[in-house]
Amino acid sequence: MDESETTSLVAEETEAILGAGSAGGKVIRGGLLRGGGYIVGTIAATGASVVLLRYLGPVAVGQYVTVMSLLAIVGGLTDAGLTVIGQREYTIATTDEQRRRLLADIVAMRLAITPIGVILATGFAVLAGYDHTLVLGTLIGGAGVVVANVAATLTVPLSVQLRLGAVTATEVIKQLVTAAGMAILAVAGAGLLAFFAVNVAAGAASLALAVPLAGAAGRVWPHFAPRQWMPILREAAPVALSLAVNVLYVRALIILMSLLASPLQTGYFATSYRVLEVFVSVPLLMLGSAFPVLAHAGDADEGRLAYALQRLAEVTLLTAVAIVLVLVIAAAPILDVLGGSKYDQAADVLRIQAFALLGAFLTQVWVTGLVSIRRQRALVLTNCVALSTALVLGASLIPVLDAKGAAISAVIGELVLAATTATMLVRARPSLRPPVGRLARVLAAGAAGAAVGLALPIGDIAGAAVAVVVFGAAAFALRAVPFELLHALRRGSGSGSAPPTP
Repeated sequence: MDESETTSLVAEETEAILGAGSAGGKVIRGGLLRGGGYIVGTIAATGASVVLLRYLGPVAVGQYVTVMSLLAIVGGLTDAGLTVIGQREYTIATTDEQRRRLLADIVAMRLAITPIGVILATGFAVLAGYDHTLVLGTLIGGAGVVVANVAATLTVPLSVQLRLGAVTATEVIKQLVTAAGMAILAVAGAGLLAFFAVNVAAGAASLALAVPLAGAAGRVWPHFAPRQWMPILREAAPVALSLAVNVLYVRALIILMSLLASPLQTGYFATSYRVLEVFVSVPLLMLGSAFPVLAHAGDADEGRLAYALQRLAEVTLLTAVAIVLVLVIAAAPILDVLGGSKYDQAADVLRIQAFALLGAFLTQVWVTGLVSIRRQRALVLTNCVALSTALVLGASLIPVLDAKGAAISAVIGELVLAATTATMLVRARPSLRPPVGRLARVLAAGAAGAAVGLALPIGDIAGAAVAVVVFGAAAFALRAVPFELLHALRRGSGSGSAPPTP
């Protein structure tokens, strides 16, 4: 069988997978698999955080996070939009040739656009007066962004075919290489600049694994045809811009901290953000598993899309509340393990900023809904509202409350973003209205868990564990856990075919 016949079979299988009633079960099991990969990645990321916090110290950590924030904005502009739109267009493409050309175009766009973003970020570092180490660090770390973006493109066929174990492997290897690289550098006594080079090694490892896993569907050469890129770029631009603004408003608070507070307070806020950064990717992993099915439903079955978004909102909020309970109750021992006693004052910052995860998790669900129905342009407005809110609050609260003021600004910004995104989704498609009552049950269960965990005199770690157990029990009692999730856990196969409810 030649390559064209192989890709033809892949195309037929992809349509059968996404249109089948069993797709829901595959998404749930794939999400659980990616959750397992996330746990492995979290362990690796925690190890990397321990190295950074203990080896570099608060001030250098603030410098490292500042540079990585610049690179995250570059990634938002050059990666996220093309990944999401690429998956959607790959899902609805009708021929093998369309899919291969699409993938070749996106690879070429990444190779053309990402270096420009890295150069602009480096120029900003120069103009902002960053020292020599941070300027070079931006350039070196940016090379890793270029490689990682290409690797992300090659996982598009894997995601659409619901080969989520393979996608998970490309993500986990990146985290493992990052942790190992940082540990090696710390043992070797390396300076701050060398830590930015770890980004290159991690991206290269992800690419080296993505190429063989993608197989025939991913064996494409970059197609440099700028005029033919325009339809994709027009679709991707709103998503890329909105995600860049989303990234920017938290990083903007770090910049405000550097201007309005002491370097030590900036380091405390950066430390809190570093901890939360480990969890921000959770909804992206969960929704990345479901997005091909959502895109397929958004193009052909609005009822199925509404049903799926409702269940995803419930599951993501359940996950967010569990994480918030642990961070709020056990903030002090967590930071003590990660960085030692010099980060004690960051615990109160983390307790506040942890609540930002509630808005952040729900926002990702509704962003996915907007993209699935081709209303991604609304994301620019929603993220600009959140950015403006965070900047105004940050400028007002940071001079008075230091890092705590920045944390409060971040929480309110995320909640505003979630509310405006949900509003735009409902305005576009009233049938996609979020299940407010069911989400309220999740929050009520979380309140019960917090009340018990905080009241018992058993220590922070034990209190957090009890809080999560009580939360889980209350969620079951209130019927806040989707039955599809329970079915997948019990039997190892989800139905996915349950009819959407009105």
